[in-house]
Amino acid sequence: MIQVDRQQRTMGVHPQFRRQDELMRTLKREYNNLCKDLKIARSGAHKKKDKKMKLELKHALELRVETEQRCEGDVTMMDQINGLIQKNNRETLDLRKLASTTQGQLEERRNQSENRLVSAENKLETAKLRFNSIQYENKKIREEIEHMLRDRALFNQAWDKMLAALGKGKKFLTDLFESSTLAYDQRDEWVTKLKSMQEKGKIDQMLQVQEMRDLIKAYDHEMKVYLFLATKGMTRVNHKQELREEAARRRHEEETKRQQAYYMKLLDDIGKYTEEYNVYRIMKLFSKNEQENFSMYQLMADFCAENEVLRRDVEIIRRNTNDRRDWNQMMEDRRQNKIQRLRAVLEAQQTKTEELRRKNEEKKQLIHDVMSKIHDMFTMLDCSLEPFQNLLGDKQPSIHQLDLSLRLITEKIKEYMETVYYYERCVGKKCDKTSTTSRLKKYTVHAEPPDFFKPTPINVLVPADPCPSCVETRWMARISDGREHPFDTQMALAALTELSSDPAYMRSDRVHTITECRVPRSRAILARRYLNH
Repeated sequence: MIQVDRQQRTMGVHPQFRRQDELMRTLKREYNNLCKDLKIARSGAHKKKDKKMKLELKHALELRVETEQRCEGDVTMMDQINGLIQKNNRETLDLRKLASTTQGQLEERRNQSENRLVSAENKLETAKLRFNSIQYENKKIREEIEHMLRDRALFNQAWDKMLAALGKGKKFLTDLFESSTLAYDQRDEWVTKLKSMQEKGKIDQMLQVQEMRDLIKAYDHEMKVYLFLATKGMTRVNHKQELREEAARRRHEEETKRQQAYYMKLLDDIGKYTEEYNVYRIMKLFSKNEQENFSMYQLMADFCAENEVLRRDVEIIRRNTNDRRDWNQMMEDRRQNKIQRLRAVLEAQQTKTEELRRKNEEKKQLIHDVMSKIHDMFTMLDCSLEPFQNLLGDKQPSIHQLDLSLRLITEKIKEYMETVYYYERCVGKKCDKTSTTSRLKKYTVHAEPPDFFKPTPINVLVPADPCPSCVETRWMARISDGREHPFDTQMALAALTELSSDPAYMRSDRVHTITECRVPRSRAILARRYLNH
């Protein structure tokens, strides 16, 4: 059946393999494209680019290592310099304290006392000057207040006079307002009438013009008709139409005369009221009266506003004066309270400083004793001074090189312990084999020997010969020729999970001989072996 399927596949008539053939052709095209891309990637230009990138990366790594080494050396040098600076600062402070306390520089102390006294006198003088300036400001404020009170008395007198004048002028202003209001109303009415008369005159003029145009048109038409009838027939007369036209003309003339009389009467009334018969002069006189009335009103309003502003300024100055007095009293109380608190804090700080100074002296004495004992120990052990040569500052054990000194002492002690141990275990046994109950052996400190790693034998881990076929197939095939990166935690866990799912990972299947193997390849190896034998 397999052979028949193979023949049908080669002939291309099997319907089930058409889709697989198409898939195979697609995969083959993709394979050819990938081969072409790989060939392009391995071309000369890419090789040159990779080589250049490798060189740049190598130079960058070398520069980074060199820079790190130089930075570490500079940081070490900076640490040593900072240590020396701190040491010099502490020594300078100690010398200053020693010079001021032990050597008894009385002249310097006297100068310092004089300087402090002068500074205190300067502060007192400054405080006095400030107090005098404040007193002077208070005096000026009092004089300003008295001056303002006198101004207030004068202002009250002027205010009373002004109120009396205002009482008199109020009635006059009321009459003026009434008259101005009446005049404004009348002016508005006359202006409205004038505007209506102008508009009506314009409308009448337009109507008359239009009527004249209509009359001209009618006249032209009548003349044409008249000429036409004069030439073509007899003239016909309509007495009723003529009578109607005559009556309409009379009505129009009467209406025009009536309007003219009304307008003339209106102009005579305006002239009698204003005693002026020129229209432009009437308008100018009305505007002048209106401006005078508005100016008087504005003057009165400004005067009232100025009085109100002066009253508010007086209230603000009085309030600021009271606030300034209260603020001065509050600041004085606050200064006194602050001085008392600072004095209490100063006393507490002095007590605390004396206690800390005493403890500091005790600690310094303790450190000095310990350092002297360490120096004696260093000298007794005969430690080398060579590690101190490359350092800045002290070239021997000191408080600033305490860590290095202790490490050298520790190394020397370890060296002596190893030497003693060697003499006890090796040399001592060869030299003195009879003395088994020696006190040196009884009280000697023995160092513990190092515990070396001993791997478990392979016959214990694997109690059988593994199958070479399974090892080659399942374990050696996992090794790749390319560059591999080390696993992190997640990648290691994933690899262990994948490996544990493989049946060959089980112990029963992993460790067996080739004769017990169930893989077909192992059977073929055994068959070839039997044929060779």
